[in-house]
Amino acid sequence: MNSAVLRPAVGEHPDAERDERERLQLQRMERALVRAYLAAPATITDRDYECLRYALGLARLHVFRPAQGVDDVTVDAARIAPLRAWMLEHLYDRLRGSATAEEKLVYCVDAVPALRARCIELRRQLLVDHSNDFDATALDREAGRRALVIVAGGGGGAGYVYAGAFARLMEDGLIPDYIVGNSIGAILGLFRAQRRHGDVNEYTDFARKLKNGDIFSAARRRREFCLPGLLHLHLRALHQRMSVGDLRRPLRLDEMEIPLDLVVAGIRRRPYERMAADKHGAARAADRWLPMWMRVAARTTRLLQFFSADLVEPIVLGRDSDTRQVHAVDAAGFSAAVPTILQYEPGPGAGVTREIFSELMASRELAAIVDGGVADNVPARAAWRGVAAGRAASATRNAYYLAFDCFFPRFDAKNMWLWPITQTVQRQMRVNRVYADTMVRFDKTLSPLNIVPSGDAIDLAVGWGYQQMDGQIAEVHEMQRTVSLNRQSAATS
Repeated sequence: MNSAVLRPAVGEHPDAERDERERLQLQRMERALVRAYLAAPATITDRDYECLRYALGLARLHVFRPAQGVDDVTVDAARIAPLRAWMLEHLYDRLRGSATAEEKLVYCVDAVPALRARCIELRRQLLVDHSNDFDATALDREAGRRALVIVAGGGGGAGYVYAGAFARLMEDGLIPDYIVGNSIGAILGLFRAQRRHGDVNEYTDFARKLKNGDIFSAARRRREFCLPGLLHLHLRALHQRMSVGDLRRPLRLDEMEIPLDLVVAGIRRRPYERMAADKHGAARAADRWLPMWMRVAARTTRLLQFFSADLVEPIVLGRDSDTRQVHAVDAAGFSAAVPTILQYEPGPGAGVTREIFSELMASRELAAIVDGGVADNVPARAAWRGVAAGRAASATRNAYYLAFDCFFPRFDAKNMWLWPITQTVQRQMRVNRVYADTMVRFDKTLSPLNIVPSGDAIDLAVGWGYQQMDGQIAEVHEMQRTVSLNRQSAATS
């Protein structure tokens, strides 16, 4: 089985690392250009602005699928290299520097004539080189459109704000082409990905009816795939909802209408076995007589030992054809199984899921599979590499990455005990911020421990998420707008 572990991407070009770095630089340039345009739209004509954005998409071209049902086409890197090098040399520092929006756009306007000529010639060459592979319409679509990719991070009950963010996007007809989720982001992502045209009210109505017993119980399960925890996360109500047909067959990841990948963490067997016994179970009796919330708080401090690249590795479920067969709720359950606190084990009837995870653990030499947050809490890099692998619904490799983060350090007296964990999680973000175009950090959230909130609390969370997403909606719309080189240059093809 080809389990999708996050490792340096292997591309079609001789220097894959340089190619990834340059495409990320072009992505950051486009983000800066769009923000400058939104701040000072009168400074540049639409024709020049669209030329710049088309050029940034064309310079990122490397492989794409001209149409559904046909094979990917790899474009010769040597053809793209001159345009890419010219843009990085002439525009990167100007767009990424500290100049005002007006100053950035004025400089870009001066560069447009030379840039337009280069784009027209490169476009002509590509259409000649690939006359049997794609036409002008397919090429312009790849260079001029960005798939919407949503990355939903973990954070327990704090993540209910994502439902409000989804509602605001849906209200404006902004439908994701691809979703990558982790922990609570995996569960909320599961709801959003099930249908392209979903209904947030349906999600929240379902959540309002939930009781603790519908999600987890104190009953212990025999450890098979996960680590022992205080609570058994069974997600019974979610299993009932995410099933189809007269026999109530569980939905698989590959049956989502929006492509969905979920991140889990694999605990490497040998490092785990070397851990001192009291770090993974011998001290179970110490907190046995404490109230449950205190036991959870005590266990949370032990989570720090799992935030180690030597111990855990992020694994993307859904990235390959094997893990795409996993039952969707089982994938989300593992993604939300917080080490030492929540234990998830698939039920005895989950035959395919159990087989896939058994093989995954054997092939990767894993001791357990747990919450993806300990390895990659807001997995923007996983999403970026998923797009590079063709996971977006349109199979485009040009995308706009909208990431949700609800779990970061806050000066909140009630949750100060979470400070060490949130600080540690944020250190992961140094990598993932590079890959996200927009990182929405939700300022108002429920407590991470409020996993089964009341109806009133859900309404609050949805409202907070909606309001914060509303502040980002103009940028999302602009990044989703399809651009073209211009009518005149299209006619010259």
